[in-house]
Amino acid sequence: MKWIGRILLTLVILLVVGVLGGWLYLRTSLPKTSGSVQLSGLDGPVEVVRDKDGVPHIFASTDKDAFFALGYVQAQDRMWQLEFQRRIGAGRLSEILGEATLDTDKFLRTLGAYRAAETVWPVLDPEVQTAFTAYAAGVNAWIDEGHTLPPEFLILGVKPEPWTVTDSLVWAKMMSWDLGGDYDMELLRARLTLALGPERAAEILPAYPENGITILDESEFSASAADGLLKMDSMLQEDFQLRGLDVGSNNWVIAGSRTDTGLPILANDMHLGARIPSIWYLAEIQGDKLHITGVTFPGLPLMPSGHNEDIAWALTNVGPDVQDLYIERINPANPNQYEVDGEWVDMEIVEELITVKGEDEPIRWAARSTRHGPLISDVSETATPVALRWVSLDPGDTTINAFARVNYASNFEEFVDALKEYVAPSQNFIYADKEGNIGYQVPGKIPIRANPDHNGMFPVPGWNSEYEWAGWIPFDELPGTYNPEKGYIATANNKVVGDDYPYLISNTWAPPYREERISQLIEELSSNGETISVDDVKRIQADQASAQTQDLLPYLLTVEPADERQAQALEILRAWDGVSSMDAAAPAIYQAWFTALGRALFEDDLRGDLYDEMASRTHSIFLAEIAANPDANGHWCDNVLTTPIDSCADTASEALDAALDDLTERMGENMEKWRWGDVHRTQYPHNPFSEVPLLKPIFHRSIENGGDGYTVDVAPVRQTDLYNQYHVPSQRHIIDMSDLNNSLFIHTTGQSGNVLSKHYDDLIERHRNVEYLPMTWGRENVDGDVLTLEPR
Repeated sequence: MKWIGRILLTLVILLVVGVLGGWLYLRTSLPKTSGSVQLSGLDGPVEVVRDKDGVPHIFASTDKDAFFALGYVQAQDRMWQLEFQRRIGAGRLSEILGEATLDTDKFLRTLGAYRAAETVWPVLDPEVQTAFTAYAAGVNAWIDEGHTLPPEFLILGVKPEPWTVTDSLVWAKMMSWDLGGDYDMELLRARLTLALGPERAAEILPAYPENGITILDESEFSASAADGLLKMDSMLQEDFQLRGLDVGSNNWVIAGSRTDTGLPILANDMHLGARIPSIWYLAEIQGDKLHITGVTFPGLPLMPSGHNEDIAWALTNVGPDVQDLYIERINPANPNQYEVDGEWVDMEIVEELITVKGEDEPIRWAARSTRHGPLISDVSETATPVALRWVSLDPGDTTINAFARVNYASNFEEFVDALKEYVAPSQNFIYADKEGNIGYQVPGKIPIRANPDHNGMFPVPGWNSEYEWAGWIPFDELPGTYNPEKGYIATANNKVVGDDYPYLISNTWAPPYREERISQLIEELSSNGETISVDDVKRIQADQASAQTQDLLPYLLTVEPADERQAQALEILRAWDGVSSMDAAAPAIYQAWFTALGRALFEDDLRGDLYDEMASRTHSIFLAEIAANPDANGHWCDNVLTTPIDSCADTASEALDAALDDLTERMGENMEKWRWGDVHRTQYPHNPFSEVPLLKPIFHRSIENGGDGYTVDVAPVRQTDLYNQYHVPSQRHIIDMSDLNNSLFIHTTGQSGNVLSKHYDDLIERHRNVEYLPMTWGRENVDGDVLTLEPR
């Protein structure tokens, strides 16, 4: 027994020593943040000062060296994220993840984002090419040093290949995919019309084209075609946080006439898919011509949102319709030909070799395209050939040039002139400068559809030229303003133009709730001679009053309680002020009821997965319309699967019961102890280890939260994972043009993508609490660890 005890003790000691040794070894993957390193490719020394939150402040003698240093520090902090992002863009996930991602790779190879990115390089300005080349050299300088790689590389047995400029450019394409287009809404409209008929489908998705269903009949576009492509789109949303109903943003700029300093204050929070590490990386960059600070995408050396020495800018998504689906006719005698105006034309076919982990031979995949674009139906189980026309796949995209020129702009004229090169995704750009001016501009290539029967809401025939795009909305006729009389500009993905605007920008806009609330607060805070401060703007960004409840809650409160439990819930809602605090019970009851009501109204008509596909892609405005006029909308309240006929009051009562049953199961029977935050958690999934049960507790993060999908501090619920939140204000910043060092910013998780770093998740709670980091500006104002990059 003594020997057995000694053997066990020895094994325990060896296990502890092994674990400790492994931990110490993995710690060597953390970045060097002080001292000096010698690197090839620099023209002179570069100083990188990391502040206490891990934000690098880069000071170089040339812009080229500054971009090199940005590449180096992002590789230090985010190498796994860089690796995974380029594999998404190139459709190379199966090389490291196996057959589970094969369909994803097939879709991404068919889409051709990486091929489109390759066409960008020749049209970039020489200075922009220099920036991207220097950035790539910086990433490769870190790779070439032979560091211990972050844990993800070691677990998956992967080593990073040299970074290329196309690896950077493809992420710009994937962000355009994230933010631009509405092909999934065309699929949804088609599917709802096939299921319900055109009149009832138009009730759910208003402004439906009267002739929409007559363009194609069911023999030409089947339900299975829509279902297969919707399934693929949902997979990209849920597995990789790309696209989704809740992609959006808030921004506003307030003129000096309304501020306490007499100069503008500009604010921005961009709503994107939650993930860890964050989609953003905070940095300050100074070279010989450029001095900017703000947020960068890891992989890209430019700042989409921030400020330089003279101007500040911010953006929200316009959501223009820059995608169309075309149903093609394939030659029965030759599957690689399609019809164009009565003639058979050869498709463009690119052979893609997809390597799958664990397989001896690569899969040979034919990425087929017509004149309209990739034949995305090849990836779904459908016989209907569907091609995607998308502006971002056109060769010669100069959007990167536009962003670069915005980063260097010094006044509104230069700012607007820069945006003339912008292609996609169209954004609501707001502007402020140190001279006190404010402005707004929508840029981008937004197609003109000349055929009056084609407004982008439904798949159209591709076999003739009647439905082709006829050009782009002229830049000078895109929406914009400069120093508006009211003294502020606010956008929140709401409708940009009135019905008298001569061009179609979009068929789908976010409800106006967030923009109305922002404008309301600006007006209130600057009324009666009062002025707005940076602290006031912080309070606006933190606002969790849900304007949407004003439309629907009054109707819900008319429901007669069926029992004491319903009476207690209704009493809690009557006392509620509409603020979706995480500590309150009312938001939980309201959100659960709201969700259950939608399902009760529509699920009996929308069988299978169709209700979930609709709920995850459409806003709730129609629920409010039913509530406002239940007599005219009674056909939705009647459950076709039951008898007798249900009234809207019956349906609302049944939905309340379902909501209370659900919350009771999650939080117990004592309603007084219910808290919205107990069921409403922000999820920060890690790619790919949130999908691995043993690794998820190590890499995944979540935190309780307040808010809802219509509050300024936005916190939407994912319908397929109640009541969790997967889209967030991915960053926030407030820029004070009277004193740039009084400006603030933050993003979601932390500056590091290395799970062993203290900066992996140190911002999560502060972000949830709407706290900020100082947007420190200038070498004399920043303290921290100093790493000097010296030319070898």
